[in-house]
Amino acid sequence: MQSYVTEKIQLLQSELLRALDRNDYLTALKIRAAQKELEELLDEIEKQENAKHDVISDAKNYYTSREAARILGLDPSNVTRKAAAFHARKIGGKWYFPKDVIDEERKKTGRRAKPGRKPKNMPIKEGDYR
Repeated sequence: MQSYVTEKIQLLQSELLRALDRNDYLTALKIRAAQKELEELLDEIEKQENAKHDVISDAKNYYTSREAARILGLDPSNVTRKAAAFHARKIGGKWYFPKDVIDEERKKTGRRAKPGRKPKNMPIKEGDYR
């Protein structure tokens, strides 16, 4: 994708020079606008690649959404809904959660029982009729 965009930018550069040689300034402006959009797209692609590389090289500091969900005792969809609160980063369509934030949240919530459920392995008290 990156090489395709680079080739298109170079093609537009040559068309831009030809339009300027013909004194066709309106066409030159349109070509320059298209070229600028492609340059911005190329910058965004490079940012995505760099961010992905940072996370991959720094993978020991991040959990995937499934890992974070398992640690917090939540469903992965609930974890991704709270991505902003957990300072998660979305790279290449996948969410990555900083380990320190998830570990801190785990300590904060402890082993809370899920709402509406009986705690497991609760001892039966004397006089308790079930």
